[in-house]
Amino acid sequence: MSDEAKYRQQAIASDGSNSFWEGIQPGFTFSTATPGSKEFFAEVEDHRYKLESHIPELAKFSATDGKDVLEVGCGIATDGSRFSRAGARYTGVDQSAEAIGLATERFEMQGLNGRFIRSQATELPFDNDSFDFVYSWGVLHHLDNTQGAIAEIRRVLRPGGTALVMLYHRDSLNYRFSIMFLRRSLAALLLFRPGRWFAKKVTGENAELLESHQKLLQEKGFAYLRDRQMFLNNNTDGPGNPLSKVYSREEATKLFESQGFSNVSTEVRFLNLRAYPGGERLERSHLAHWLGRSLGWHLCIQAR
Repeated sequence: MSDEAKYRQQAIASDGSNSFWEGIQPGFTFSTATPGSKEFFAEVEDHRYKLESHIPELAKFSATDGKDVLEVGCGIATDGSRFSRAGARYTGVDQSAEAIGLATERFEMQGLNGRFIRSQATELPFDNDSFDFVYSWGVLHHLDNTQGAIAEIRRVLRPGGTALVMLYHRDSLNYRFSIMFLRRSLAALLLFRPGRWFAKKVTGENAELLESHQKLLQEKGFAYLRDRQMFLNNNTDGPGNPLSKVYSREEATKLFESQGFSNVSTEVRFLNLRAYPGGERLERSHLAHWLGRSLGWHLCIQAR
């Protein structure tokens, strides 16, 4: 059994859910306000689009006015609120009860129209040909059955409908250098007290996160550094993340075409420099935007 296959098995709990994502929602670390408060939603949204300005560019929220839009893996509906404000008939699905609860609170608080359903991406509770546009940002690469989720997206799309999906990019600066070289080098330093100080100074990561990586090193030993799949899992969305996958442009195109999509195109964005000193400011520079179009971490697939 391959390393990826082992971790795919571990990604799904006995009840079919991914327990890691039940307790962790993207965006929580970008706000100090109480989750669910007006300030919380505002801070998360402000940070998201300042750092990842390519999302509105590619999602084209304003173009969804009057369309039936489905978001697979809606989280706390940061992007979902943009679709609704633009006039879309919005539906968000997520496997996390916490995410669905907060997303529902958000829409009620902000007077937005939409509906939320707790569902697995591989078993969407909708009829064939139900949506004009299906959107999924940074979700499907965490699934055991990514291909099955893409097949479901194809099933619920109307003829001529469009899917926009973001997957992690294999041929990116973040994967090839930041994760597989730099982060592994810094992780090795966590075995030593001076190294822990140095890693914190260089990356700016909080002590709790570094302690989690240190515990993984203590439990797994050098296997944590040697096993590329294990290291990738724990260094994309946080220690304990059971599965992350990366794709090349060619792999992603074939994946969508195998499920009956046509007119498949790919673009890459976002270097993901958050772990570097001054990285968020650098990320907004013209140079980073230019490099992101070839070495970006976000592989965006549009298909009809």
